[in-house]
Amino acid sequence: MSAAAGLGLICSGRLTGQNSEETTGPKIREYRILGRTGFKVSDIGFGAGNLTNPNVLEAALDMGINYIDTAEHYVRGNSEHSIGQVISKRDRSKIFLTTKLNLMGGSSKENLIARFNKCLERLQTNYADCLMLHMVPTIEQLTNEGYHETIRELRAEGKVRFTGLSNHGSEHKLAGPTKDEMDKIILAAAEDGRFDVVLFTYNFIQKEMGDRILKACKSKNMGTTLMKTNPVKFYQDMQDMLENNIKQGRKFGEQFYKIMEAYKILIDKGQEFIKKHGLKSSDKTRDAAIKFCLSNPDVHSVCPTLNSFEDLEAFTALSGTRLDPEGNAMLADYESRLGRYYCRHACGHCEGSCPQGVPVNTIMRYFHYFAAQGREKYAMEKYSALSRNNAALCADCTESSCEKACPYGVPVQGLLVMAHQTLSL
Repeated sequence: MSAAAGLGLICSGRLTGQNSEETTGPKIREYRILGRTGFKVSDIGFGAGNLTNPNVLEAALDMGINYIDTAEHYVRGNSEHSIGQVISKRDRSKIFLTTKLNLMGGSSKENLIARFNKCLERLQTNYADCLMLHMVPTIEQLTNEGYHETIRELRAEGKVRFTGLSNHGSEHKLAGPTKDEMDKIILAAAEDGRFDVVLFTYNFIQKEMGDRILKACKSKNMGTTLMKTNPVKFYQDMQDMLENNIKQGRKFGEQFYKIMEAYKILIDKGQEFIKKHGLKSSDKTRDAAIKFCLSNPDVHSVCPTLNSFEDLEAFTALSGTRLDPEGNAMLADYESRLGRYYCRHACGHCEGSCPQGVPVNTIMRYFHYFAAQGREKYAMEKYSALSRNNAALCADCTESSCEKACPYGVPVQGLLVMAHQTLSL
């Protein structure tokens, strides 16, 4: 196995049945109370950010998953369409459904209600259990009166039961510049008292910020759901990338070659990690990363992005599990060897230092979609939409301001160069 393949964390598995009568595969084994909602949700939820196959959701419900997370813009509304095809034939009272609206499409009560009603049409249901304020960029936005008027009216009509928020750092196009960090925004939401549920980034490397959030949510009895729980990404062999680009006639500056040489260290460390832990596939590391999250009693549901039977079975099999000493040691070793190569989601410490204004957090999240979630087309489309504000200039940058500003020692510039080469058409 190559280091690149070993670091890929591509889920594997086989689904043996697709309905409650025939399913002999894994089942949900644990349900947790989602904060003040009082609803017992499956510890493994269904992240529908990439859902295009309704049959996968059918199988998930048969396996016992009862928490579904979506948003109005996921797959251009087709995620909600797919969900609607499935839940319209189910006992709605047994499903906790969350959808989201952002304020970039308008923040008046009339605008938000009209958009939410479209969500309900696509979802083929007359209510959402939770409506979230999506990708909140500032503490100030938490108090947007148009949104809270919308929630009050929808609750009175029985169209919404609870409200919440999501945050995973800045989103260059959708939410604009992020003034406040993820933990500050969510802690402010907890103090505000009007938000019942939160969706945020938490994993075994990005845990300090997440632990603060979990503590605050517990004190206010808020429901907690997680995304981006597996920080181990696929990193293409830089040497192969260089050779391929040379064959294509692409030229790079001297700084790029220096970055390439330094980045080969990752490949060597990856090989050492694979050999030490006897990894024949990436499943073992992925499973340990999810078990880390499930081991925290303040986490209510882990929501991986699901759109295949293989991924569904792999994640559902982890329900009710905890991280054992062997897995804990493996994660600690990974963090020690390779943790500095993980550009922390929702961080953004370095963005203000870049003279070109490169949206580092946004670009590295797109790279994560491509590399760790297998959403190649989506990631490339999102990156293309950045137009000139991308990482094209990073290869020739001699200041490396982003790396100097990173408190974790992440080789940010090298990652941005790789992201640009990987995500560019």
